[in-house]
Amino acid sequence: MERGLAVLDLLKDIDEPIGVRDIARRLDQSAAAVQRILNTLAEHGYVEQIAESRRYRLGHSVLALARYILRKDRLVGLAEAELQALAAEGCFNAFLAVRRDDRGLYLLTVQSKSPVVIRSSPGESFPLHSTALGKALLMELSAEAIIEILGQAPLERLTPRTVTEISKLVVQIHGSESVGYTTSIDENFAGLIAVGAPVRDASGAIVAGISVAYPRSVGPLVEIAEVGETVMAAATRISASLGYRDARSQHKDPSHAA
Repeated sequence: MERGLAVLDLLKDIDEPIGVRDIARRLDQSAAAVQRILNTLAEHGYVEQIAESRRYRLGHSVLALARYILRKDRLVGLAEAELQALAAEGCFNAFLAVRRDDRGLYLLTVQSKSPVVIRSSPGESFPLHSTALGKALLMELSAEAIIEILGQAPLERLTPRTVTEISKLVVQIHGSESVGYTTSIDENFAGLIAVGAPVRDASGAIVAGISVAYPRSVGPLVEIAEVGETVMAAATRISASLGYRDARSQHKDPSHAA
């Protein structure tokens, strides 16, 4: 099963169909073993072979699984309306994601009517250190925990403004906790601003994050702090639907007074 999943992961990350020997080389497996795995996956529709080249790509059964998750996943269902509302603001592309080890994984993406299209799709992964969404997923973790996730080595530089020193990233993430939202300004893509906030479950643990991204060209018309408040409010509503109750809100509620 592990070898079969490794084949699927490899095909997911490659844009063009690939041959058996190339797959075997990349996975350090024998061509015969890889061929047997591909035969089984193809029989069930998880990969398909291009007749002309005899190379392989992902099959439609993978898409069917993804559609099932998007249709049945409670978090996705609760977040969809909020992301649609954020995108309806005009220039905000909206995203929902979770953390998987040292990467983020998009669960839902909603494009705005802005002419700037941000090409991210459910199932795609993204870096944690350079995105507002990734930083939101790392909020409230200790410095040691963040270092354990991302490592001590310099982080990948994606733009001139990407934070590559783990110590500086930790300071940035911890600083965001006081305002409740995270930002990425030209850090993942030049000319792009993103604002993110964490989503919590009933226990208060951060289980996901949402964010909006918009081109810097609309920056003079949009205050980052106002966007942060809007994104936080949406994240709070999603969290409440998951059973989270903010103790500070309860303390202010007269119904909880002694």
